[in-house]
Amino acid sequence: MIDKRHYTVNEISEMFNIDEKTVRKWINEGKLLAVHLAGTTVRVPETELHQFYMRSHGRSWWV
Repeated sequence: MIDKRHYTVNEISEMFNIDEKTVRKWINEGKLLAVHLAGTTVRVPETELHQFYMRSHGRSWWV
């Protein structure tokens, strides 16, 4: 499945009310999979963000 929506590090940090450094740490540690674009630009597919949340909290945020 191809995700239509991809989130920036800033968007994720605002969603979870955490620092951008934490999101980048999760990506660097492989806890949150991201698509690496030019330079330091990364995007996280919507399905990956949902799966990450499920792994972390055991439930969906859009239920």
